[in-house]
Parts: sequence; C-alpha cells; structure tokens
Amino acid sequence: MHLLSFILALALLALGITGLKDAGSAKALQSQATPGLFFGGAILIASLYGIRERRHGMAGASFVAFLAFLTSASGTIPALSRGTFDWSRADHRSASLVLVLCAFYLGAIFYKWKRARRQHAIEKLRDGMS
Repeated sequence: MHLLSFILALALLALGITGLKDAGSAKALQSQATPGLFFGGAILIASLYGIRERRHGMAGASFVAFLAFLTSASGTIPALSRGTFDWSRADHRSASLVLVLCAFYLGAIFYKWKRARRQHAIEKLRDGMS
C-alpha cells in the first residue's frame, strides 16, 4: 500500500504539471494545476515520512487523499447532478480525475485496513486459545 501512495502522489503531481502547461490565467491555474500540485506534493511528503514511520505516514497520506477527494467532489458532483459537466473543460476534467484517483486510493486503503484488522483479531484469538 505504501507503493500505492507514491503512485497516487506522482499521478496527482503529473496532473498538476499538465495543468500548469494548459493554464492561461490565474483562475485557470487555480482550478487546473493547484489541486494536483498541492495534494500530490502533500501525499508525496506523507509517503516519504511513511518510509520511517509506516503507520503515521500512511495515515497522513490517507487523510490528505480524503481532503483531495472532498475538495474535488465539491466541484464535480454538483456539475454532474445539474447536467453541466463538460469533459472538454480543463477544470472539470482535472477535478474529476483527482476525484476518481483519490476514490480508488481510499477504497484500496480501506480494504487493506479492514483485512489487517481482521488478521490481527484472528492472531489475537489464536494466541488466547494456545
């Protein structure tokens, strides 16, 4: 799962760098490049910290990914529900990609967490029965 955090960080940073190239104004820069660069950088830092402190680094990366998910959802979901979502608009495209990437990451992290808790409970039961 640690590798997945690095992959997410690099994907978000690549999305942000792509947004830098396409942005022509300050508003376009804010909506296209900033989310990918900000959240990708923060997840990368948390993942690097996770090399030393795996549990805390993964918790930090997951929390930042959750914030990225919420930030992107606030723009994407209303546009989808109103029927005004347009994939050809760079700000809609960027927000939806951040939303999908973070949703997959959070789903994978949640699945891994549930599995680890179940495994820990089974080991605890085995130790108690022996």
